[in-house]
Amino acid sequence: MRKETLIIKIDPEIMEEQLVVAGKMLAAGKTVAFPTETVYGLGANALSESAVDAIYEAKGRPSDNPLIVHIARLDMLGELAGEVKPYAKILMEAFWPGPITFVVKKKDHVPYKVTGGLETVGVRMPNHPVALKLIELSGVPVAAPSANLSGKPSPTDVKYVLKDMNGRVDCIVDGGDSHVGLESTVLDVTGEVPVILRPGKITREMIAKCVGGCEVDPALVDKSRQDLVPKSPGMKYRHYAPDAEVSVYSGDIMAVIRTFYGRIIEVVESGGSIGIMFFEEDALVLERLLEDDAVYKRHREKVHFMKEGSSKDLDTFARNLFKDLRKLDELGADIVLVHGVSENELGHAIMNRLDKASEGRVFKI
Repeated sequence: MRKETLIIKIDPEIMEEQLVVAGKMLAAGKTVAFPTETVYGLGANALSESAVDAIYEAKGRPSDNPLIVHIARLDMLGELAGEVKPYAKILMEAFWPGPITFVVKKKDHVPYKVTGGLETVGVRMPNHPVALKLIELSGVPVAAPSANLSGKPSPTDVKYVLKDMNGRVDCIVDGGDSHVGLESTVLDVTGEVPVILRPGKITREMIAKCVGGCEVDPALVDKSRQDLVPKSPGMKYRHYAPDAEVSVYSGDIMAVIRTFYGRIIEVVESGGSIGIMFFEEDALVLERLLEDDAVYKRHREKVHFMKEGSSKDLDTFARNLFKDLRKLDELGADIVLVHGVSENELGHAIMNRLDKASEGRVFKI
């Protein structure tokens, strides 16, 4: 059944006044989509099972996939968490507000519908003025996965929230683009050392620098292990995938570019449309290969290029990744080829998302 969705476009001069209505809606068990620094979230009162049910219904999301709970102040953590280890407190002081979620032991009253049936809950304090003010005004901790239909790329631009969620949720808050572009790092802090369950902007190296060490969940390292229980959102189901078939290529730069060239000609010659997500450094070489190709000249309107900044600065790639996958769907691409990156620091998070968006079609050449 379609809902009447209230759209609030934020004016920074009167932000608090505008958010009062959305905050009251959250407190009353309604669903509100809102911006964070990572991606847009779809929020509801984390302590209300019926409100959480409305999130799953709006997204078409499996109910055993954990949700992240968002707070506006450190003292709100006490409503949700049991024991918090000393090293976890150090990390919270270092990185909150910011793009990192801490998995802690949950208190009994936190619904299992929020935690995917687990005894732990993921908690985050977003670094976004709209999100922080909205949560504060609501007076409740806010469970919020990404504000997209389940399985689709997470939205960093409100237009994709409107596309997926208008008529499915009670309110959408338009607060401009998200500037990080990848969902938060998820860090399990229930053991003796922190363990990354989902990589993000806050990297293993940054965490280890603060507390002396950091491990990575075996489920991230060995993708063939079917016996490992996922403890983080986005770890179990098809995720971040556009309608197009995505393949990722990394390794020798010239080999990647030649592969792109060959696939472009193959796809357009057979009547298809193709999208290429690559770096500024790739562009001149690929354009030189294509400029005298007769097949390309006849079908150039079927080739869509998305430049992801420099390969030496992955922030642009991270910020644009989901948005450009969405754009290529809008342009009608049947096939998308992506230039992959080394799995170091932020590259680990980018490749994690690309592995899921491509359903494992990741090739080293």
